Amino acid sequence: MHNAAFDFHGCGLEFRSEDPELVAWLSSDFSAFASTRAAAPLITVTALRRDPALQEPLPAILKTKKLHILAAPAGRRRVWYPEGALCEYDYRAGAGLVMSRDTDLLRELSYLLILSRVGEALDLRGLHRLHAGALAYRGKALIFCGRQGAGKTTLLLELLRDKDFFLLSDDTPLISGDGGVHPFPARIGLGEDNPHLPRLGRLRGFRRRHYPPKRLLDISGCGITVSGPTPPALIFRLERGGQPRFLRPGPLAGALEGAKSLVAGAGTPQMAEYFLRASPEDLARKVKIAASRVSAARSLFAKTPFWIFRRGPDPASNAAAFKEFLRSGSVTAFSS
Repeated sequence: MHNAAFDFHGCGLEFRSEDPELVAWLSSDFSAFASTRAAAPLITVTALRRDPALQEPLPAILKTKKLHILAAPAGRRRVWYPEGALCEYDYRAGAGLVMSRDTDLLRELSYLLILSRVGEALDLRGLHRLHAGALAYRGKALIFCGRQGAGKTTLLLELLRDKDFFLLSDDTPLISGDGGVHPFPARIGLGEDNPHLPRLGRLRGFRRRHYPPKRLLDISGCGITVSGPTPPALIFRLERGGQPRFLRPGPLAGALEGAKSLVAGAGTPQMAEYFLRASPEDLARKVKIAASRVSAARSLFAKTPFWIFRRGPDPASNAAAFKEFLRSGSVTAFSS
């Protein structure tokens, strides 16, 4: 059995598989979190490339087009994915098992299960994933919210060509109770039409369920510098437009964004099939997580200026307009 160890802000995880290529793949996904610690991990995930066919018919507690939650002993979750995968998770042991013959499916479910279980562990420690991109600039964080396809990754990669910007996260920076922004630099996914692909060279290709394929940029060795924890300076919601333009919305806009992208966790891979459990103990944990997320959202969004950035079609023009905005007298976040 091959393995790889990771340290996600103090949450140790070990990934195991008989397939060395699969271990290498997940190691690339989380290269910024690679660890050599010998201590027992909080979470283990084992992925097996084998037929997951069930030995006997089992009743489904919940059945949707995307998944079937099967009957399982107390303290465990068993999920069947119609594309051909079975996943079991033991909550007491913190151990997950993923089985599939499909290479891409095994990669995707292993990656998502890791994010889901690490995300809940970090939630309980007061570090909460925000669905956004984030960069550090002059020692403070710039946060970019927006729906899928808003252009967050394209803008971040364009700005990162400037040595004054440092990566915090392409997709899910961590927010602490005081509103601080902490790095979470997993792999960066680019759509097949992303304008940065020609200059980045050959990247790993990845087919996903229910979504278009992506190209994956690994953090380690790509020349991107990752920032440490920083206080927030500005929050932007990215929208498509004609020419680059900055707008200051009403006071409720930031609160609504925080409620959706941080408190509710919309857009983050929580995997509800493992996140939600029917037990009094888990209900108490979820109440604690919800209260902590609300506190973090209030600290971040109530105290940080919130803007709308309507980007145009040209990445270089968007980045130039954004840097000019930061240098202008429109904001005072970097004056001290």
